[in-house]
Amino acid sequence: MALLSGIAAVVTSAAEIAVTPYTTFPWALILNGAMEGIGFYALRIILLTVCLKLILSPLDFFQRYKMRKNQLITMRLKPQMEKLEKAYGNNPKVLQQKQAELNKREGMSYLASCLPMIVTLVVFMWLWSAMRTNAEYKQFDNYVRIYERYDDAYVQAFGTDDEGKSWYDEAAGRLRASYGDEFETAFEGAYEAALASDPDNAKMTAYTSAIADASVTASASFDEEYFTLFARIYAETYDEFVSAYPDSKGEELYAAAKVQADHIASGRISDDYCVSLAQEEAADYFNGVGKYEGDGYAYDSFIWIRDIWSPDTPWSSSIAEDGNDFISRIGTYATDASRSGVEEEELEKMVSSYDTVMKLVLEEGDTGVNGYLVLPVLAVGLNIVSQVISRRQQKKSGQDAQLGQNKGCMTAMVIVMPLLMAYFAFIYCAAFTLYMVVNSTMSLLINLVTSAITRRIVPTHSGGGHSGASVERQGRPDPNGK
Repeated sequence: MALLSGIAAVVTSAAEIAVTPYTTFPWALILNGAMEGIGFYALRIILLTVCLKLILSPLDFFQRYKMRKNQLITMRLKPQMEKLEKAYGNNPKVLQQKQAELNKREGMSYLASCLPMIVTLVVFMWLWSAMRTNAEYKQFDNYVRIYERYDDAYVQAFGTDDEGKSWYDEAAGRLRASYGDEFETAFEGAYEAALASDPDNAKMTAYTSAIADASVTASASFDEEYFTLFARIYAETYDEFVSAYPDSKGEELYAAAKVQADHIASGRISDDYCVSLAQEEAADYFNGVGKYEGDGYAYDSFIWIRDIWSPDTPWSSSIAEDGNDFISRIGTYATDASRSGVEEEELEKMVSSYDTVMKLVLEEGDTGVNGYLVLPVLAVGLNIVSQVISRRQQKKSGQDAQLGQNKGCMTAMVIVMPLLMAYFAFIYCAAFTLYMVVNSTMSLLINLVTSAITRRIVPTHSGGGHSGASVERQGRPDPNGK
């Protein structure tokens, strides 16, 4: 067991050396390179699993062959084993040694029959690491494509035209034209009246009055937001100017307050407006509507599973629910610019903007339940069936009788392995659970085929070995004379 754990640790470490899955990771090269023409990603995983099992099937056949040989040798040696038990039953250590010597002399081999299991475990751990890495990359890459649409829309909205005039300038001018005179008239009149009657509440009174008068002309929520922000900043700025310059003329204070309020308000609202346009673009792309109809964002789905890069569980969403969840899903792609393939500053901006970029997608999109535990149940059920069949075959082949103190450990594996499968299925992506299900199904089918073949090529009467070998009595004489 220690040897297997060491092999698994080495394989996992070697797998995680990869930097960019599409170029250096062997399994990703197959899935994303050689199988690129297969658009249905789950089908790629199924085909890869089937091909792997077929490639490794000679090992499975070898295992069944050796187990069949062991079974026949065990049957033939049963009388001699019974004699050894009578001779050394009071000395288990010597008995085990004598049994091992007899089995070895007759050609019994246990290590050879375990070789396919070791290879399978190595492939399992390597593919687990590969799928985990690929899942992180795919979720990161999917978000990058959404972010690119968002960023393009934002830059286009806030960018400059051929004359160097930005949307900011146009928006600010439009907002000033829409509200400038009307608001100034309403605010200034209300403020002067309030100063005369209620100086302590002059700013709030003027602010409320100006909003009431000017908001009648508001034609969109964007304009209303600008006006409200402009009014608040204008009132605060004017009040500050009056306090700082009490002897200045009112017209000068109004003009100065307007310039500062307009600059701050139009800049902030213009940015908010660009963000809202970009969010709509990202949502359109994600939902495949508007100019993205028939195209846009597409999940790597599988029948009932919305996205195979998330677990097949009803409590898992198909995409990250917020920025923190996103960072946990993509692993080091959130922090390692060299691995992500983008500049460090751009990566930080991209990752930190997740909640903003995905706001409408998360609010309006149906991104909740990702699966219904179908694959986890299949993975656990098939593993239990496979474990039971293997234990029966080990028992028939005589391998079960030779496990000694490890027999309890092997029995415990019948319980531990299904629990381990359930853990992998609940925690990691459905892509890997799909691999486990297909792998277990193929193993059962190959088991049936290879077992049938070995029964034909190794008939019951061909036990091999040195038939009739005598049982040599050695060791301390039994005090009971048996």
